[in-house]
Amino acid sequence: MTFFGVSLTCFGVFLAAGSYLLLNNIPLTALGVGAVILGLAVLSTPMHPMPKEVVSSFIKSSCENLEVLLEATGAVKKAIYIPSAERAYAYIPLSTEPTFKLEQVTKSFGSFLVKAGKSLGLLIIPPASELVNMSATQEGERRFDDLIGNVLVDLSEVAEGVKVVESSSEIVVEVDRPRVDVGLPRFKVVMGSLPSSIVAQAAAVAFSRPVQILDERIEKSRILLRLKVLDWTSTPYT
Repeated sequence: MTFFGVSLTCFGVFLAAGSYLLLNNIPLTALGVGAVILGLAVLSTPMHPMPKEVVSSFIKSSCENLEVLLEATGAVKKAIYIPSAERAYAYIPLSTEPTFKLEQVTKSFGSFLVKAGKSLGLLIIPPASELVNMSATQEGERRFDDLIGNVLVDLSEVAEGVKVVESSSEIVVEVDRPRVDVGLPRFKVVMGSLPSSIVAQAAAVAFSRPVQILDERIEKSRILLRLKVLDWTSTPYT
C-alpha cells in the first residue's frame, strides 16, 4: 500500500508538471494533480486501522482508572465539561465559594488540581476526549448532532443512534440502544454514564461553552439526557 501511494504521488507530480510546463495541457494537469491527492490519501490511510472493539476497550479502561481517582478524592459533585482549543476537559468541583466563576478554570488548563480562592477542583481529560476532538477538527466546524453521531455511532459504536432536541436553555438528547457503558458507581455519579459523558463533551466543543449534565434516565434500550449550556461567568453549585 505504501509503495502504491508513493508511486501514484510521484506519477501525479511528473504528469502535472510536464503537462503544465511542456504541453500547456490543462486537463492532463488536472489529472496529475488528482493523482497526487489520491496518492497522498493512500499514504495517510493506516495499514491496519484500529478495530472499534479496541477503541471501546481503551475508553472503558480509562473510565476504570478514573473511578479509582474519584473514589480516592471523594468526589460526588457533577462534572462540568469545559472546552479548550485542544480538547474538552472535565472540571470536578471538590469545594466551591460564591465568588468562584467557571472562566477561572480556563487559566488552569494543563493542571490537575485547580485552586481559585477557596474553591478547589480537579481538571481531568475525560474518556473519549480525543475522539471528540478528532471528529470536530476532521472536517472543520461540525453541528452538534453531527458531531455526537460521528463519535457515538461511527467512530466508537458506543450507541446505535442519537437524536437531539435543542431549546434556548437546555438540550435534550436521546441515545438509542447504547452498546457500551461502565458499571462504575462513582463515575456515573460524577461524570454521568459513558454515552452521556461523551455527549456532554461534544456539546462543550460544539457550543464553545461549559456544559453540565442536569439529569439522565437510563432505560433498557435508550438514555434520555438533559444538558445545560452554562455561561463562563456561572458559579457552579450555588
